Amino acid sequence: MAEAVVKHDEHVTDFEDTVARLTDAFPNLSVGVIRKVATSCRRDIVKMVMRLSAIEVDEQRNAKVEESGALMPKTEQPSTSGVGQKKRGTSIKSQVKKYTSDFNIEEFLEMFPNPEETFRNPERGEDVLDLTTADYVVHFFMNKYPFIYKSHISFLLYQGPTRQPKCKSLLKVDEELQQAEQNDEQIMKCRRKPTTMRVDPGEDIRLLQELAYLEHRTDILDCKLKKEQEKTKRRTFAKENGSSVSCQCCFADDLLPEEVYSCTNDCSFCEECIRRSCEIKLAEGDIQFPCLADCGSQFSWKTLQAALPPTLFSKLSQNYTESEIRAAGLTVDSCPLCNFPNTIDERCTSFQCFNPECMKETCRLCKELNHLPLRCDEVEKDEDVQARVYVENKMTEAILRSCYKCKRKFVKEDNCCNKITCICGAVSCYVCNKPVIGYDHFIGLGDSRSEKCPLYVDMLALHQRELTAAADEAKKEVDRNRLTSDPSSDLDKYFKYKRETTPQPRWMQVIVHCTN
Repeated sequence: MAEAVVKHDEHVTDFEDTVARLTDAFPNLSVGVIRKVATSCRRDIVKMVMRLSAIEVDEQRNAKVEESGALMPKTEQPSTSGVGQKKRGTSIKSQVKKYTSDFNIEEFLEMFPNPEETFRNPERGEDVLDLTTADYVVHFFMNKYPFIYKSHISFLLYQGPTRQPKCKSLLKVDEELQQAEQNDEQIMKCRRKPTTMRVDPGEDIRLLQELAYLEHRTDILDCKLKKEQEKTKRRTFAKENGSSVSCQCCFADDLLPEEVYSCTNDCSFCEECIRRSCEIKLAEGDIQFPCLADCGSQFSWKTLQAALPPTLFSKLSQNYTESEIRAAGLTVDSCPLCNFPNTIDERCTSFQCFNPECMKETCRLCKELNHLPLRCDEVEKDEDVQARVYVENKMTEAILRSCYKCKRKFVKEDNCCNKITCICGAVSCYVCNKPVIGYDHFIGLGDSRSEKCPLYVDMLALHQRELTAAADEAKKEVDRNRLTSDPSSDLDKYFKYKRETTPQPRWMQVIVHCTN
């Protein structure tokens, strides 16, 4: 007993020391917040620092917003339309906290009863990943796997220099990184320091849901398994004691009392029967949900909310809400991605969706993702991006040289000689990219022989010719109507600026002097 007390005292002392050190490191945070984070992280100091850093950055951002609002002149204060924006911001902020600092496993399982099936879906992962969240996702995995190379993490998530997402779920990426860590693959010698999540994911709630599951996956699955085991025990006990309940639709007779839902006349039905009935009503566009036993009563919304999955109940309430709003004569708009309705201010150009499965902000004019401050005609569509990226890649390939020995890519920026020595020891010509030995491959200044490559060349002129030729050739291979942004449009302007700001090399000055 005394030994147990000693161990308990040592644990308390270590916890208090940790809290004291964190209080010194984060003087802007209250001790209560630090204690709460330290308790939830279970002695994982890396996780504590990550969470406290995120909380501190969030509070500093809010303080700056409040300060700027206080300094704003009275004539610039928001009108009544800003109240809706404030409510929207508060709702989004609460959603962000729900999957970060205020994460709760029970609430998460209510939202996602089958998280493995939901987050293993590759379509969901592909939809979550985009260029705006690339750095945030990479930093998340860098903190979770501090011994894995950053290059390997980026390789699993994105492809090519444009960082286009690969078609796989974040859950699968997490499992591959976990397997690599267990097999000592792509492992660094030293542990990486915790990376502060400076990149803000914004209001991408779907991404935060995904990352919250990856961070708490073990605890969530343990909680789900424990609930299933407890339910199995209670079902066995109820069957042995004759306290099981029957469904009046499918006549299943081994149901627990909490697995049965009733209409207003106390007719009992199982969750599966109610779900199938509501799916049929949803397909028919009906907003009335009568009793399955034809007793003349209906299911209350409270019963439907308890019996149905959140996504299905959201769709049902969406149809009902939209019909009520339209009947009241209010201005309503729907999300172009999921059709979730919401009341809006007619002066607003963007629509914020509050469907938990969507949470996207879209433009009301072009129905695309919100692109402020750009106008609708300034935003590239997917086909436009593909055409532009194709031309850019061809231009990049035109000026990149490849070592014939180690295949390392390089480009020469100065006007030194064209005999290039790679770090692997291979020697090649920068003009024709062929292996060379000595200087017999080149001609010097003033030599008129054309069968050899020049030892010196104007790099700006060479690169301009190569880029222009590659761009012209690539633009012939794409639909010019899709190329809304031409990457080669400012080449002449760029190289003119480079010539004006870059001093001439010594050999070029000699040629100019001799010709004059």
